[in-house]
Amino acid sequence: MSEFAGCSEKDFGEWMSHLYDSERIVYRGQALRAVAMPLGGIGAGQIAICGDGSLRQWEIFNDANHQAQIPHSFFAIRAQSGEETTAAVLQTDMLYHDDFEPVPSVSDWIVPEACKELLGELPGVAETEFVGEYPFAEVKYIDEKLPVEVSLKAFSPMVPLDVKNSSLPAIVFSFHVKHCGDRAVEVALMASLQNAVGYDGAAEVSGATCHCYGGNHNTAVELAGMTAVNMENAWLPTDSAGNGSMTLAALGQAGTVKSSWDDLQALWAEFAEKGELTDNFIEEPSAESNTYNAAVCQSVTLQPGEEVELVFVYSWYFPNHYVNWDQTGFGVSDEKSKFWLGNMYNNWFEGALEVAQYVQDNYAELAGQTELFRRTFYDSTLPYWLLDCISANAAELRSPTVLFNEDENLHGFEGCCGASTGHCPAHGCCPLNCTHVWNYEMTLAKLYPSLERTMRHTDLLAQQREDGGIIFRTVLPLYLPRWPEKDPDRPTVACDGHWGTILKTYREYRQCGDEEFLAELWPSVKRAFEYGFGTWDENGDGMLEGRQWNTYDLNYWGKTTYTTGLYLAALRAGEKMAEVMDDAELAADCRQRYEKGYQVVDEELFDGEYYVQDVDEEAHPEMQYGRGCLTDQLFGQWWAHALDLGHILPREHVEEALMSVYKYNFRRDFVGFEQQPRIFASPEDKGLLICTWPHGGRQEKPMLYCDEVWSSLAYQVAGGMIYEGIIEPALVLVKAAREVYDGSRRSPWNEVECGDHYVRPMSSWLLLEAAQGYRYDAAEESLGFGPKMTPEDFRSFFIAAAGWGSFSQSVSDGQQQVTLTLRWGELSLARLELEIAQGVRAENIEVSVPATTEQIDDRLVVRFAEVVKLKAGDVIKVRIG
Repeated sequence: MSEFAGCSEKDFGEWMSHLYDSERIVYRGQALRAVAMPLGGIGAGQIAICGDGSLRQWEIFNDANHQAQIPHSFFAIRAQSGEETTAAVLQTDMLYHDDFEPVPSVSDWIVPEACKELLGELPGVAETEFVGEYPFAEVKYIDEKLPVEVSLKAFSPMVPLDVKNSSLPAIVFSFHVKHCGDRAVEVALMASLQNAVGYDGAAEVSGATCHCYGGNHNTAVELAGMTAVNMENAWLPTDSAGNGSMTLAALGQAGTVKSSWDDLQALWAEFAEKGELTDNFIEEPSAESNTYNAAVCQSVTLQPGEEVELVFVYSWYFPNHYVNWDQTGFGVSDEKSKFWLGNMYNNWFEGALEVAQYVQDNYAELAGQTELFRRTFYDSTLPYWLLDCISANAAELRSPTVLFNEDENLHGFEGCCGASTGHCPAHGCCPLNCTHVWNYEMTLAKLYPSLERTMRHTDLLAQQREDGGIIFRTVLPLYLPRWPEKDPDRPTVACDGHWGTILKTYREYRQCGDEEFLAELWPSVKRAFEYGFGTWDENGDGMLEGRQWNTYDLNYWGKTTYTTGLYLAALRAGEKMAEVMDDAELAADCRQRYEKGYQVVDEELFDGEYYVQDVDEEAHPEMQYGRGCLTDQLFGQWWAHALDLGHILPREHVEEALMSVYKYNFRRDFVGFEQQPRIFASPEDKGLLICTWPHGGRQEKPMLYCDEVWSSLAYQVAGGMIYEGIIEPALVLVKAAREVYDGSRRSPWNEVECGDHYVRPMSSWLLLEAAQGYRYDAAEESLGFGPKMTPEDFRSFFIAAAGWGSFSQSVSDGQQQVTLTLRWGELSLARLELEIAQGVRAENIEVSVPATTEQIDDRLVVRFAEVVKLKAGDVIKVRIG
C-alpha cells in the first residue's frame, strides 16, 4: 500500500462514510471561486456562467480561448418599495480581493479585469450561491439590501436525441423574482450585451475598444413576444471570419431598450432612477476600434407574496468558420488558404435574431423538455455526487472542443489549449478526432448517437488508408489529403485507436439498430481487421506484438493487455457484426483468434495479482511499463462489458487485477509525491496514478504520464469494478476524482488533461450503465437491466435509440417490482431482460402487457406477444415472485 503522509486512517474512514451521500451540492463561499459552467449548443460555442454570477470564457467566435472576455455584458436589478430604491449588478466581488494560491494546469479561477472594473464602478450583490445540474446553472443572489428574492436559472436547451434543439447558438437566462415583503414593490431587470461582431476571440477588449471593432451597429426590434436588439457589423466583408450577428432579447412582455450605449455611468443612472430605458438609436456604425453596447429592460410591479419569471436570451451567429489551427504537422503545407468548415447552425438560421425568435416561439417546449431531462436524470437512487459526475462531463459537448460543421459532420479536438498545454496558448488542442482519446468517450455516443455515427463515417470512409489502417488524427476539410506517415517511430495508425474504432462501430450499430449503417461501413471494417491481423497478429494467436503506438504518446512493444484487451473485445464485436453481415469466414477467423488469445494472454501476462507487460527490456530499455501495475490494463474488458460481450479474460483474474489497481495505484493524498510532467491534483487530494511498480522494475525513463492523475481513468476503472460488483472501491475512485474539481480551485465542469474541456472524462457515462446493469440492442429491440447498486431500491435514467426515460426496481418480501417509464420519444421493445434479485424466485410473474417469460440462469427474459411501441408517458410493469 502507498504511504499516506497527510490522510490518516481516521480521516479516510470519515471520508468514506459519505460515499452514499445524496445531498444536493450547493457551491458557497470559497467553493465558488473556480465555478464556471459552459453554456451553448453542441458545436456552437460557449459562454461560461461563473460562481460570482459573471459571464466569462467567451468562446462563441469559432475558436477556443479560455481567457476571452467581452465587457459590459451583465444583468442588474432595481427594486423600489415606497421611497426606498435599491439597484445592483447581479454579480458579487466577494472573492475578488482575498489572497489565493492558484493550482497548476487550470485557469477557471481567474477573474477577468472587466469583471473587476464593472464592480469597481457599480454596486454588486453581497454574495451568491450556485447549483449546477447540467445543463442548468442556478444562481441565488443574496443581499439584505434587496427587498425581493432573486435567482437565475441559466441554460442552453439540451434534449437527448434531439440534435437541433441541443445545438442552438443561444443561452436562456430565466430570472425568478419573489416578493416577500408587506407592500408592493416595483422591480426592473436589465440585461446588457456588447456588440462583439468582428472580434477574433483572442484580442484584449478594454471597455468598448478593441482593434477588431469598428463598423458595429445595433438595431432595436419589436417582434411578437420579444423585445430585442440585433447587432451586426457594416464594415466586415461577407466572408470575414468575424462577420455575423448577435442578439439580446427579452421574452414575453414588452420591454424598453437602449440600443447603443457607451457610457456605463449614464446607463446606470437612468436604470437606477427610472427602472426603464430610453432608446437612443445611432444610425452611424461605430468608429474604428470601437463598438456599441445594448441593454434591454423589463419592469413589473409585485404585490406581497407575488413572484414572476423574466426571461432574457443571448444568441449569436458566426457562420464563417474556417480552419484556424495548425495542420502543417499533418501534411497541410498551405497556411494561406481559408479552408471553409461553416457551422451546422448555418443550415437552420440566417442570423442571431432568427435564433432568438426560434427560442421565443418554442420556449415552452425547449425549457420544458430540458427540465424534463434534468428531472428524469437526477430523480435517481444513485449518490448525488455520482450523478453530478456523469452529467457534468456532458458539458464538454458544448465547449469549443467539439465542432459541428455545416456539412453535418461532428468532429472534436482532444481539448482546448489552456493552462495545462504549454505548447499552445489558444485554439483547439491536439486535432482532430484522435481515435485513441475518443476511445474513452461514451456520453456523445449515448445522448446523441446520430452525431457519433458521423465520426465513424469519418474514421472509416475518409481516414482509412488503402492498406486498411485507420489514421488516428483527422485533417479538415475532408477533401484534403490525409495525414501522411513520415516518421516510423510516430506512426499515423494508433494501435489502440484502430481497434477502438471497430468497437465504436459495433457500439453505434447496437445503439441505432440500422443495418444499412453497418452495411455501408462493413467493407472498411473488414479491411481494418485485415490490416490489424497482418500488422500485430500475424501468427493468429490472439496476442498483439510489435510496435503499438497508443494514447500514452509512445510505442508499447511486446505483449500487453492494454492493446490486446481492446483487440480481444474487437474480435468478439467483429464476430457479432460478421454474423449480421452473413460473413461466416471473418466470423470464424475472429472467433478462432479470440479463443486462442483468451488463453494465451492470461497464461503469459497475469502475474498472480495483475496483468503485466511482456517486453524485451534490453531491446526497449525505456518508455515501457514491464512489471508495473497499469491502471488501464483492463480497458478492453471495460469495452467488452459496455457492449455486453461478457468476459474477455477470466472473471476471477479481472477482479484481482482491478483490486490490485486500487491497492497499488490509488493514493489518499499526494503529500511528498512528485506528479510529473503535469500536475492535476493538489497534495491534499486523493487520486489514481496511471502506473506504479509495487514490486520494482521501473525503468530509469519509464512510460510517459505514469506519475500523473487523470480523472477519466478513475471513471474507467470504477466502471469496470461496478460491472464486477466491486462497489465500494469504485465509489472511492470516482468520489476522489470528482472532489479534485470541487469549485474552490478547479471547475466542476472542466476536467483537465491535455487542455481544458478534455474529451476522455466522458468515460463517466458508463458509470451509469454499469450501475444499472444496462444492456441494449436496438437491432434486436432488446433492453435489459440488472442493478449493481442498491438493487432492492433502484431508480435511474436510461436512453435507447429514439427515446429515454426512467427504470426503477424495488425488492421486498421476496417480490421484485420493476417499472419502465418512457419520458420522451419512442421505444420499440420485443424483449425485456431483468436480473432476478437475490431472494426472489421467478414464480407468479405478472407483466402489464401480453408476454411470455423464461428464466435463463439468473435472468428473467420477457418476450412480448408483439413488439411494444412505447410513447412518452407509457409504462411497463413487471412483478416477479
